Amino acid sequence: MRKFILIVFILCFLSLDAKVIDKIAIIVNNRAVTLHELEKIYQVRSSELYRKYAGEELAKRLKELKKQVIEDKLNELLLLEKASQEGITISDEMMNDFIRGLMKQNNIETEEQFNDILMQQMGMTLEEFKKTQKTQYIARTVIQQFVINKIVIDEAEMRAYYDDHIKEFQTPFTYSIQEIVLYFEPSTKQFVEQRARSILSDIKTGKIDFSTAVSLYSEASSKELNGELKNLKLGDLNPAIEKAAISLNVGDVTLVELSDSIHIIKLIEKKEPEPLPFEKVKSKIENKLRQPLVQDKINEFLKKLKSIYYVRIDVKPEELK
Repeated sequence: MRKFILIVFILCFLSLDAKVIDKIAIIVNNRAVTLHELEKIYQVRSSELYRKYAGEELAKRLKELKKQVIEDKLNELLLLEKASQEGITISDEMMNDFIRGLMKQNNIETEEQFNDILMQQMGMTLEEFKKTQKTQYIARTVIQQFVINKIVIDEAEMRAYYDDHIKEFQTPFTYSIQEIVLYFEPSTKQFVEQRARSILSDIKTGKIDFSTAVSLYSEASSKELNGELKNLKLGDLNPAIEKAAISLNVGDVTLVELSDSIHIIKLIEKKEPEPLPFEKVKSKIENKLRQPLVQDKINEFLKKLKSIYYVRIDVKPEELK
């Protein structure tokens, strides 16, 4: 009898210990998340806050993060349950393709190297990373299918926005130039200035055409392109050159002096902004008008899921360490 009591005591002790280690924190239907899992998420996300903040501001943000981690995980479970009921998933092959793409983008040759990087930077294994990415993909798919795709923007509203914000939907202003570039040192500045003015004078009087002058005198790499710089946008060139170029009429030439070079500029083309056709920007306008509605619709959708699923939260923010 004593032996039986002792065994029962040991089993109860182990059971209590397991509850401490693996306390169930959130339940949605048959899905559950433990306190340990929440703490791992909190530790990863809080590391960034520790790098950025200190003192009272850090304490405030950590407190907010604890609440956010619990809320985010609850929402994730709700979306995963909806996905399961709707048959939404992602194959292992698709996930492996995604991982291979990430590795290629970051010049990572082997999964072992990727695993080491993830452990160092995020404290998770490659398999844990795959699981996290798979979960996020499924959750995003549910949101896209049941929230975003169901937000319908009336075409009349889109056309009205297009008409009222036509400057947002225009081709950019562009211009094209030909240039002759002469470089100078302090000791040669006067000579190069005289030479540049002489070349400019010969071009203006027709003694030499601009292209020939480029081939004879230009010292810049643009010489190989006949001195042409095409389809430039505002901000592409030195401000002094840009200002001088766009003030010209097509075909006119001018001279611009910089700290170590002199540029003879000819404007060869100038394209003013033009409205893009409505059909070409329709989807962009639709997304722009939909975006302010998305978060409210997501919140409504999650609230609905909470009302139809069994939800239990057995964790408080202050429990996360």
